[in-house]
Amino acid sequence: MPELVTALVVMPQERRSILLDHLRGIPARVLTASSCSELGDVLRKSPAVSLVLTDLALPDGSWFDVLNRVSDTRTDAEVVVCARLADERLWTQVLEAGGFDLLVEPYEVAELHRILDRAMAAHAPRLAAAS
Repeated sequence: MPELVTALVVMPQERRSILLDHLRGIPARVLTASSCSELGDVLRKSPAVSLVLTDLALPDGSWFDVLNRVSDTRTDAEVVVCARLADERLWTQVLEAGGFDLLVEPYEVAELHRILDRAMAAHAPRLAAAS
């Protein structure tokens, strides 16, 4: 995984601690937001966000709202939706809406790293083209 990747975790504070613990082992700058409105502020201040990990539901929206806000900022960030429970229908909805993948709790470190590696590999050609 390339160094200096900026990842953004969009989850209420009480839900993100386990995910943040797992992310400590990756070479990335990790930012946080608790809601869709905070997401907008972070994206304006840190346009280099390349990966967004969002909770299924937020206090002021949902994963779909996060995906739309990321798209509206013209950020090429990959969006991974995190859920307590998931099924094939949700996974299909996420992919069809333009999300990158679905990560289900309890988070397995190997699965988290696999998704992050794939997301960063998909994002790398876009970074090179923009340079």
